[in-house]
Amino acid sequence: MPFSEEIRKIVDLKVERLETIPDAFANRMVAIQRSKFSGVVSLLDELEYSKGTIVINEANLLRIEQITEQIRGLLTEGEFEAVVGELLTEFDTQAAITYRYYEASFSGFEIPTIANEILAQKKREAVIDLLNSTDQYLTNPMRQSLSNAVSGGGTRKDLVEVFNLLINGDAETVGRLERATRQIVSDTFALSDRAVTNTVADQLGLVWYLYAGGLIDTTRPFCKARNGKYFRKSEVQSWAGLGDWQGRMAGTTEETIFLTAGGYNCQHSILPVSEAVVPERFK
Repeated sequence: MPFSEEIRKIVDLKVERLETIPDAFANRMVAIQRSKFSGVVSLLDELEYSKGTIVINEANLLRIEQITEQIRGLLTEGEFEAVVGELLTEFDTQAAITYRYYEASFSGFEIPTIANEILAQKKREAVIDLLNSTDQYLTNPMRQSLSNAVSGGGTRKDLVEVFNLLINGDAETVGRLERATRQIVSDTFALSDRAVTNTVADQLGLVWYLYAGGLIDTTRPFCKARNGKYFRKSEVQSWAGLGDWQGRMAGTTEETIFLTAGGYNCQHSILPVSEAVVPERFK
C-alpha cells in the first residue's frame, strides 16, 4: 500500500526543505556580507598612511587586532544574528514536519524527549559552526592581510582589493564566507533532520527505509543508485562498509550512516517507513 496523499505531501515538504532552507539562508548571508563591505573598508581609515602607503609603526601594529574585532562585530551582529535566529526556527519547523509524518504514519506516536534534546544540540552546533566559519574564512584571513600590509608597508588600495575578494569574490570565485556558509548550513540542517528522524525510528523499532529526495545535476552516483528505493535497516548499515565514495562524510559508520547519508551537501532523507508501504519487489 503506497503512501496516502496526506503522507506523500508531508514527505515531499520534508525533503524539499532540505534544499530550499539552506539556499535561502545562504542567499540572505550573501546580501548581508555585501552590505557590510563598505563598513569593513571604512575601518581601514583608522590606520596611519603616508601618500596611500601604510606607515610601518607600533601604533598601526596595535590597531590590527582592534580593527579585526570590529570587522568581526560588523559581520556577526545585528542582521547576522537575526537571520541565524530565523534559521534556528526552521530547524524547529523541520522537526515538527517530521513529527507530523510519524503521527500520520504510526498510531499512538508520541514525541520522545531525547529527540527534542538532540534537536537543541544540533541547533547549538549550527550556531558554533557558522561563527567559526566567519573566523576561518573572513576574520582570520583579514587579520593576516592587515598584519602583512602593516608589517610590509602595503597600500590601502591593495587591502581593499583583498577584502573585496574575500567578501564578494570575483567573476570566477564566490566570496569565501558564502561558499562555506552554503555547505555548513546544508550539512547542519540535513544532519539535524536525519538525527531527529532516526531517533524516533529507533524508538519505534522500524526496520524499513526509503531513500527519499530527488535528482539534480550534482547528485552523486551513490545517491542516484539509491534514490526512490526501499531498503532494510541492515542494508543501509552495510553501506558504511563500501569504502570511500565521492563526498563521503568523515565518521560514517553503521550507526551514523542514517545521519550522514550520501555525505557532504547531501540533501536526501533516509526515511523510516512502515513495512506496509514497501513494494513487494524490494522485499
